[in-house]
Amino acid sequence: MPLSRKIAISAMLSVSLGLSGCRLDDYTAAELSNPVKRHPIGFASHAEALYVEVAPSGGGLSSNQHADVWRFIDRYKKESNGSLKISAPGSAAGHLATTQSVRQVEEIVRDAGIDPGAIEIVRHQRTARMGPAVKLAYDRPVAAAPTCADWHTDLGENRERLPYNDFGCTTQRNLALTVANARDLQTAQEETPRSAERRSSTWSDYTGTSKGQPPSSGGGGVTPAPAAPSVQ
Repeated sequence: MPLSRKIAISAMLSVSLGLSGCRLDDYTAAELSNPVKRHPIGFASHAEALYVEVAPSGGGLSSNQHADVWRFIDRYKKESNGSLKISAPGSAAGHLATTQSVRQVEEIVRDAGIDPGAIEIVRHQRTARMGPAVKLAYDRPVAAAPTCADWHTDLGENRERLPYNDFGCTTQRNLALTVANARDLQTAQEETPRSAERRSSTWSDYTGTSKGQPPSSGGGGVTPAPAAPSVQ
């Protein structure tokens, strides 16, 4: 065998062995190319609370307080993954003053369709600043953005063509900083009831009844296309 051919074969074998040594398995390659795994978004707990003040005589909730409680419960259903705490004063006088308000709050919670197992009834010490009050509280997740700007590797010498350290980090960070409800990153929101008016309008357009045409007996209610005009 000529010497030049031996040298060429040796060079080809060296290149193939080098490439085989840098070859990654599918799992490792997928992990390196997945920003969600390499730069995960963290979550911290943030407490939300609503203090509903009541008169010492215990007259119950006003119309404005009733609306405030409804809005707070609606936010709890959208933002929280944990329990809803309803707290009343632990003293005898505070308990008597807030009894009717607590009962009305519990009615609002029940009408909102919250699972009774997710409700915690507790007591708290009365404060001079707040006076007798009913406290509603829950914890909601807050997205914590990952730290980026890791550029210590030279991308110009990336012979293995591996994803660089900050691959996808900026996207993850922007998502964490701009998301309105961090719970959406943990679990999907529940479906809202469908609009009966919109469903009726869509069905009428589909069957052709909105244009004064009777629905067809076959073919799934599809209106036949008009015939092409004859050419003289």
